[in-house]
Amino acid sequence: MMMLWLHLFGTNPTILDGCEKFIYLWNDAPLIYAMRKFGRMCVVLYTFLGGYGMYKVYLRNKTKKFDTIDPMNNGRRVLKLLINYWIVFLIFIAIATFLRPDKYPGSLTTLLLNFTALHCSYNGTLWFLMPYIILILFSAPIMKVASSLNSKKLWIVIIAALAVKILLYKTTIPANSIFNSIIINCIHALGLFFMFFIGAIYARFDIMEKCVSKIKQKLTESFIVQDLHISPSLICTLLLVLLFLGRIAQGASPLLDPIYILIMTPVYLCIDTPEWIKQTLTTLGSHSTNIWFLHEYILILSGTAILFFRYPIVIFIALITASLIGSFIINAIKKIVKLS
Repeated sequence: MMMLWLHLFGTNPTILDGCEKFIYLWNDAPLIYAMRKFGRMCVVLYTFLGGYGMYKVYLRNKTKKFDTIDPMNNGRRVLKLLINYWIVFLIFIAIATFLRPDKYPGSLTTLLLNFTALHCSYNGTLWFLMPYIILILFSAPIMKVASSLNSKKLWIVIIAALAVKILLYKTTIPANSIFNSIIINCIHALGLFFMFFIGAIYARFDIMEKCVSKIKQKLTESFIVQDLHISPSLICTLLLVLLFLGRIAQGASPLLDPIYILIMTPVYLCIDTPEWIKQTLTTLGSHSTNIWFLHEYILILSGTAILFFRYPIVIFIALITASLIGSFIINAIKKIVKLS
């Protein structure tokens, strides 16, 4: 959802200018635009959770010999991801070629680069698909390193990964060839490695669980809960709002994003979320990959039609709904292909 908000109001000036805006910040920037800083953290969060999840997969497969090919079955995992991508891609290119033959599919090189996800010029929001696939394919040795090094050596790896991330922050290479596209994806993978590795470390030492437990303990023992009878969940909700406002008030540098993710995630987990919200997030989570692949294509094909809904929150809900419907269609196609 963070990603959808970013691509609606943070990187799409047509939609930003065309929708109704009510709240402006101290610098006359619309709130919905300032929230792009929060939305942009989606890649950091996704990578962090990816590393966390892959470490759990590593633990489940630890009994296998790690000198064998693909001990974590990552080849199949990547293939499933690419099948989703190719189904969405083929549907989009068929429709786009019919509606806008002057622009799509373009040259054969452009088509191949997009089909292989080496350079997603049709849909720039997929820029980190191939870098993430690279991390997944190399996750077995990464997780082995994360599980075997002592604390001192882990800190060396973390600091080195952070230094590489900072050094590569503004590295730009024109994506005008297949070779350059491969290099760009490798550079992006190195940039994403930092949070991927941090996620693995959090999983190894149960840091997230310990943070959540500590926060709840400290809040329960505090005078705010004991004397004022304010629930820990409400305190964490208010703290999360303050952190959210703090992030959108900060500078635009994405180097701040990892700090906010590592602080906001355990705070969020301390909140007693209503069951209907949990169910909604669970449903959206199960369709998250398809929604990621679909939402920008929907915006490209619909043009300014989505402005019919006028108000940012309604436009946002409309995009989620359209993406979710598209996801059900993609899943149905996958079942038909599998049965055949």
